[in-house]
Amino acid sequence: MSAATDRRDAPASLQLFAEVLLVGVLVCVACLPLVTVLAAGGAGATCIRELVEADRTPRLRRFVSLMGTALRDPVGWLAPLALLVVGTLDTVAVLGGVPGATLLGPVIGLAVVLGVICGVRSAARWRPGIAWRDVLADAGPAVLRDWPGSVLLAGALVVVVVVGVQVPAFVVILPGLLVMAAVAIEHRLPTR
Repeated sequence: MSAATDRRDAPASLQLFAEVLLVGVLVCVACLPLVTVLAAGGAGATCIRELVEADRTPRLRRFVSLMGTALRDPVGWLAPLALLVVGTLDTVAVLGGVPGATLLGPVIGLAVVLGVICGVRSAARWRPGIAWRDVLADAGPAVLRDWPGSVLLAGALVVVVVVGVQVPAFVVILPGLLVMAAVAIEHRLPTR
């Protein structure tokens, strides 16, 4: 490969990097209210999927439109709210010294991780016009059916947490990177 070819390919790879960073920042900002996590993930996943499959550049207007579509279904914001409430109450109970807390703590931690994996997988599977109830119902069994993908996603979740702790400045793009990992994991599966 010549040096001229490398220079011509550099802007395209830089453009892809910039597009993924843009989606990461958009997902992060849209996740701030916490109850919009699924909708933000679904909108980001759709933008990344359109980038990969149709070479459609992610735009702010498209992302906002997808967010609006995703938030019209109340399950899209009630499911994260329910996970947040149950996880908080369980954590408070364990920290408060409920009997069996030493056994219950890791079980609750595993349940939260599985809930996050299920949520991220459902966000990666969501498309406009598909109800969140259907996507979430399919993502639950998919966590077990495609266990290698779930393990990969758990690894991506660990990497995102470690990078976020080690380099807090990257927190802005980490949710988008997790969504991108979920899209890649779903993309490797045969078409359903």
